[in-house]
Formats: sequence, structure tokens, C-alpha cells
Amino acid sequence: MQKNTAASPQNRKLVATWLFSLAFMIWVMAGIGGYTRDTGSGLSIMNWDPIIGALPPLSAAAWNKLFALYQSIPQYQILHQGMDLDGFKTLFWPEYIHRLWGRLMGLVLLLPLIGFALTGRIEKRLIPWLVLLFALGGLQGAIGWFMVSSGFFPNSTAVEPWRLSLHFFAAMFLLGAVLWTALTVQNPAPVPYPGQRGLKRLAQLAFVLLLLAMFGGTFVSGIHGITAFDPANNIGTGQPPAGWPFSGIFSDTATIIFDHQFLAVLATLAVLSVSVQALRNGAPDNVRDAAMLIGLLVLLQFAFGVSALVSQMIDLGVVHQMNAVLLLAALLRLLHMLRGATA
Repeated sequence: MQKNTAASPQNRKLVATWLFSLAFMIWVMAGIGGYTRDTGSGLSIMNWDPIIGALPPLSAAAWNKLFALYQSIPQYQILHQGMDLDGFKTLFWPEYIHRLWGRLMGLVLLLPLIGFALTGRIEKRLIPWLVLLFALGGLQGAIGWFMVSSGFFPNSTAVEPWRLSLHFFAAMFLLGAVLWTALTVQNPAPVPYPGQRGLKRLAQLAFVLLLLAMFGGTFVSGIHGITAFDPANNIGTGQPPAGWPFSGIFSDTATIIFDHQFLAVLATLAVLSVSVQALRNGAPDNVRDAAMLIGLLVLLQFAFGVSALVSQMIDLGVVHQMNAVLLLAALLRLLHMLRGATA
């Protein structure tokens, strides 16, 4: 009978499933966060209470107190003057769910980690790393408040785009770290794939370009670019604005949107090149299938992006963001497969 050690197939499967579940929760969190940003809900809660804030207002007095706080910030005074309590609640609930989901993720990481450590189901070398990820998750909450607080500045109706970008990419780092760890627990030994080093390097290039395109996307979201499409003024048409690329990189709406589109086209071409290369060089079936998946996802991503911009539909913008995160995860999975690629 095989000894039930931390490295046994049963325990590896258990730990990997737990980490994959956590990665899924981070993906959902990206969608909730995108919705709160696009609807302007993120500024509806004006304090950061990691413990007490887990409970919503439970009385009329509590609701009125929170609403009064919201009425003191520029977003209400400039954009929502005259909004009633019911209108405020439509802003409050998405942000509350966003923060509650973050707290739930912390519990989903911490409680099983303690249980697996006490019962010897997880390798000891992983414990410090996962404790660090838990701490970084807490830091992510602090970064989120750092982002939200910028929306309370005088004459400000939204958070600063660079703080939004910092918050988003901290979340993407956590997703990547959790997913890579899960994949390594599931398949600890790299598989040697002769003749696939070129594919690996191409996938690494695609990964970098995708990150750059997503960075540009955070600034488009930060300026609420989904409502900025204006062909008459050459905004969002795919044509470089006057002065590009030397001016308005982080300040001009047309430039910010064009930069994202330009980087997105480069990332799309790179990802599709990975798919084509996997077909042409006879990659193993699992590698080929993973490469085909990212090709499909990047085509969907391009279609979602164009549709969201032209239609100015918030829901499509959220789908566009969630698909970007899914594409990032799928590309990371391919890179994990190709760890052992050789010339």
C-alpha cells in the first residue's frame, strides 16, 4: 500500500484542485471589479474596514449614514446630484460584493492551508510560499483602498488610472502565482519536448505583448473609454491621433485608446503566431491543443473589444476584461507545459 504522503497523487490532486478553485475565484473577482469600475460603483463605500466592513448596513440609520458620506464626495456632487437612497444602493451593492468576494478568497486560501498543513497533505516547501501569497492578498486589499481613495480628491469623479492599473496587475500577479503553483503541484516534473524551444520563446513574447496590451486596457478603463468612441473626432477608430506616439500617452483619450488598440493588435498577431507554429512544427497533442485554445481566445478577445467600444455596452466591456484574464491564464498554462522544451 502506498504511503499517504504530501507528495502522493491523491494529495497532489487535492491541493491542485484547491488552488485551481482559488484561481477561478480571482478570475471572477476580475469581472466583478471590472463591473464596479465601469458603473462607477467603486466609490460608493467611503471607508476601508477589513473586519467590520464584512457586514452591509443593517438598519435605515446605517444606510442613511453611509449615503450621507457618499453625498460628501465629488462623484455625487458632480455626477449624481439629486440621487435618492435607492439609487445609492444600486451603486453600493456591486462594490460591497466586490469587497466581500475578496474577503472570501482570503478565507478560501487560509483555512484549507491551515488544514492541509496540520494533516500533512501539503508539501512543507509550499507552505511559506502560500503564506506569502496570503499576505500579498491582504496587500491587494490595501492597494484597492489606495486606488479608491484617489476618487475622493477635489473635483475627482473616478479613481486615478495608474492606481487602477496597479490594483489590476497586483491581482494578475496573484492569479499567475496561484495558477503556476497549481500546475506545478499537478505536474511537478517538466516534460522534455524536443524541437519546441522556438515555440516556447514565441509564447514568451506573446505573453509579454499581452501584458502590455492589458496595461493599456487598464488606462482605457481608467478614463472610462468604453463611452468615448467618437469617429467624428478620430477617437477609437484605429487611426493614430495627432502627435502620436510622443504626446498624450497617459492624458489624451484618443491616444490612450489607440495605444491599447495598437498593443492589442501586436498581442493578437503574436498569439496567433504561437497557434500556427504549434501546428506547423508538429507539437505534441496537449501542447497543440493548448496553443489552439489561446488562438480561439485571442480572436474572441479582439471581437469583444471592438464590440464593446462601438456599442458602448458596459456588459461587453466586462466580458472583454474577463476574457483577457482567461487568455492570460491559458497562455500561462501553455508556458508551463513548455518548461522542458529543448532545441
